Amino acid sequence: MHPTSPAQFEASRSGTIPQPELVRDDVWAVAQQMPGGYLPYSLLYLLRDSDGAFHVIDPGWDSPHNWSALREVLAGLGASVADVRSITSTHLHPDHIGMAERLREASGAPLQLHETEAAATGSPFDGPGDTDTVRLQLDAWGVPEYRRAEILSITAQASGFVPPPADRTLVDGERLDIPGFDLRGMLTPGHTSGHLCLREDERSLLFTGDHLLPMMYAGLGLGAPSVTNPLADYLTSLDRVRDYPDHEVLPGHGYRFTGVADRATETAEHHRRRSREVAAVLADAPDSSTWQIASSLTWSAGWPGLVDFLLYSALAQTEMHRDYLAGAAG
Repeated sequence: MHPTSPAQFEASRSGTIPQPELVRDDVWAVAQQMPGGYLPYSLLYLLRDSDGAFHVIDPGWDSPHNWSALREVLAGLGASVADVRSITSTHLHPDHIGMAERLREASGAPLQLHETEAAATGSPFDGPGDTDTVRLQLDAWGVPEYRRAEILSITAQASGFVPPPADRTLVDGERLDIPGFDLRGMLTPGHTSGHLCLREDERSLLFTGDHLLPMMYAGLGLGAPSVTNPLADYLTSLDRVRDYPDHEVLPGHGYRFTGVADRATETAEHHRRRSREVAAVLADAPDSSTWQIASSLTWSAGWPGLVDFLLYSALAQTEMHRDYLAGAAG
């Protein structure tokens, strides 16, 4: 994996916000600030079509600052929000679709999502669910009483963000209506069940949203409930993007890079290694609870360092790996 944007690479390492930059002719990357400090920014992509109109991919977190940043970039290109003709979001998380409603109202441009993701719009994006739902999960996972309060506290901190409904839905392989571009959607479930990557073969670009990131491994199963195992879906989706080794990756966070096949392989191995750890625990103690399994695994922050949502996420990921192994054995 090789960074292709020194400015984005340095910003990702230092926790700062990179300046907007030209990626290819008629393609720009614009960093949009994120709250909370865990990730400093997401990346909005701006495309100018052959008619001179503009198209936005992943408009980012809705805030006055980000709105002004987008307007300033457009103004620098001799345009305004009125020149935006379409808005496409890779998935429903607020750091990727949050500003879509404001942009749609100001421009009249339609919002596009994959049809699976579009089916989950219109209800609050509240993380793990309400308190009663989380309590049932904690019971099933065998979480000790002394660690429950911190996990339950995240239900009170839920943002209540409601993803806006889509004006258009996309299907796998569909060509987006952007004159001068051959941009096609690729369904890549895992992070969410309807996550969409976008591929432009003429320019050798692959917009990956949160499917594949250069500096971290994306969480899985963070969308609407799915009848399939998100890990199994994700491993299959990684195989899809691995088929385009010459494309430059334009991710939702971090920095642009080449080496998609290597990064996809590395990411898949990260998850398979976690599955092997889970399998080893179950081989020694088949009746282990999800809590007992998770506390025996190797975590980047260390098991004691997992608190609040990170602890909840670790338990959810552990359960996902357990179900994946059960499905593979069946």
